Amino acid sequence: MTPETISLRLDEETYRELEELAAAWRVTLAEAIGVAVHEAYVREQYRRAAAELDEWRNNPAYRAEVADARAEVEEPRVW
Repeated sequence: MTPETISLRLDEETYRELEELAAAWRVTLAEAIGVAVHEAYVREQYRRAAAELDEWRNNPAYRAEVADARAEVEEPRVW
């Protein structure tokens, strides 16, 4: 993919924060923006996965299916 130019206007506080991040990470301002976007993206993916897991855990049909599967596994069988 060819990099795309993006214009960005930051207030003084956000610019200062960006400068601090870039210095801490030892990267350019542009690279710091890229890293920050990537980290935000990863956090969002984890948030979505956690929300989906909560939906499954709170779904009565899923809980019943898990209970049935556990009972099947724990039930001793004689072959």
